[in-house]
Amino acid sequence: MYLAGVLYCCAAAVCWALGPVFLKKGLALMNHSEMGAARTFGFVGAALFFVMLEPGVSAGWPHPLPYLAVIFVSILIGNIVGDLAYFRSIEMIGVGRAVGTTSCYPLFVTAISSVWLGEAVTLPLVLGTLVMIAGLVLLKSGGAQTSEPREVSGAGFFFALVAAVSWAAMMVLQKWLISVHSIHPASITLWRSFFLFSLSWLYWGTSSLRRGTNPMRIFAMSPKAWGWAIAAGTFGLAAGGYFFTKGIQLIPVSIATPITASSPLLAAAMGVLFFHERMRPVQWAGILCILSGVLAVNS
Repeated sequence: MYLAGVLYCCAAAVCWALGPVFLKKGLALMNHSEMGAARTFGFVGAALFFVMLEPGVSAGWPHPLPYLAVIFVSILIGNIVGDLAYFRSIEMIGVGRAVGTTSCYPLFVTAISSVWLGEAVTLPLVLGTLVMIAGLVLLKSGGAQTSEPREVSGAGFFFALVAAVSWAAMMVLQKWLISVHSIHPASITLWRSFFLFSLSWLYWGTSSLRRGTNPMRIFAMSPKAWGWAIAAGTFGLAAGGYFFTKGIQLIPVSIATPITASSPLLAAAMGVLFFHERMRPVQWAGILCILSGVLAVNS
């Protein structure tokens, strides 16, 4: 059981590192709204598959309907505002720096939880905050000597922070549903996928009509573009969260967090490997500082 929990967390870290790689591959072939719509096929398909793996969990909604509204709001905040900012950040500053910056989201999760759920502000939280801020400064300061002049701009880091805050708000809402109202994570993931599918395709259809283009043209895109988009939804949206949830059911969070916190390092390494992104030593140090702060906050 212990080994299974460790393996689940390792799988989550790999999925969260692969997600932005697939996103950047896909964004080279399609725009933001196309990616936002196409990836939901992978999200829904994987979420349905994970529900089938959980005994006693169905595709229906046996809980009070107002809780569905909470999931809908979490989708608007996290997967519409947050993910669009994330897409923009990846394009502007690359996979490694975008993932490294957004990995400070536990800070915002703890801050929001302290205000809303009454969780205590501890010394590790304060120290972790200072370390994460130092990491963000190091990560940003290394951009001046990269091969792409656009990476010097702080706009990409701003979008990454917007994504981190949005994801934090979404996670607190999900935490409230799971811990206070005992709603199964697989059920929340499935209905998140349903809502995101509907919103993304509604946005794609209306925006296409406003521009005077045929919304059906997205289905004429290359199989390669669709493959990257579906992979991004499957791994980045569905599989990572599911594996992490399964992991913390088997091993303590204090052990699971250091394992999954390796995803920014994996993503940065993949960015260097697949996209030839140039990461200076000071930027690697920034990512390590952010991860150290994450561990301090979660302690």
